[in-house]
Amino acid sequence: MMAYKLIALDLDDTLLTSKKTISDYNKQTIKDALNKDIKVVLCSGRTHNAVIKFAKELDITGENQYMITNGGAIIENMDGKIIYQEMLSNTFYRNFVDFVKEHQLHYNVVDNHGNTYTSGEKWLHKYTIMQAFENANGLYLKDPDDLPADFEIVKAIINGDESELDDISDIVHKRFDHDYFVVRTGVGFLEIFPQHVNKGTAIKELTKSLGIDLSEVIAMGDRDNDLPMLKIVGKGVAMENAVPEVKAAADFVTSDNNHSGVGRAIEKFAL
Repeated sequence: MMAYKLIALDLDDTLLTSKKTISDYNKQTIKDALNKDIKVVLCSGRTHNAVIKFAKELDITGENQYMITNGGAIIENMDGKIIYQEMLSNTFYRNFVDFVKEHQLHYNVVDNHGNTYTSGEKWLHKYTIMQAFENANGLYLKDPDDLPADFEIVKAIINGDESELDDISDIVHKRFDHDYFVVRTGVGFLEIFPQHVNKGTAIKELTKSLGIDLSEVIAMGDRDNDLPMLKIVGKGVAMENAVPEVKAAADFVTSDNNHSGVGRAIEKFAL
């Protein structure tokens, strides 16, 4: 059996149940992996504050443990030291806001401190509010001109129900695909990152710095934004609840997120 040295885990609909909790079985298998000196890296589109609480719950702590946030834009150790970061320019931020206003879309952007910003509207979309709630740093109603000229962001998010995002996805991809990475990260979120930012690139950066070969890595996920990491690691694992494209790309399909699929895969391949 391959001696895996690192396990990268998506959060929503992968490690977390539909109620946003971690099952006892998942907790125990992650603890067992950590006790075998296997690094367990939470790898999420969420921001720092929305990931760190789960890392603490799993006792993933210290300068030699890591987490990947903002879809791969930031890698930091568990003492808060950022070891990799990619940002979107102020010019992009302004162009993006012009685009969403032209098409009357709801949005938010996030800076590298996990602050959430949107422009004042007659009403805020529930997924915009949800993003700010998860980031736990408040929601700032600001136009680009209200912020410093050098203000940069780690990602931009268009919010809407699934049908709304289905309707505008082609327009967004046509406008931004050439220079940026556009991906659906979950229900209600169509996100834009720097062109080379994704979970796969982040895993490459982290493993390179740690001297770990990609063949020694397990990655687990359920949606399109997990594909880049599932395709490059030694063992790509899709959840039973994953979208068809992720299942097709994976080496193994485990149980769904509500039946401890993460823990079952860890026990099968790492323990």
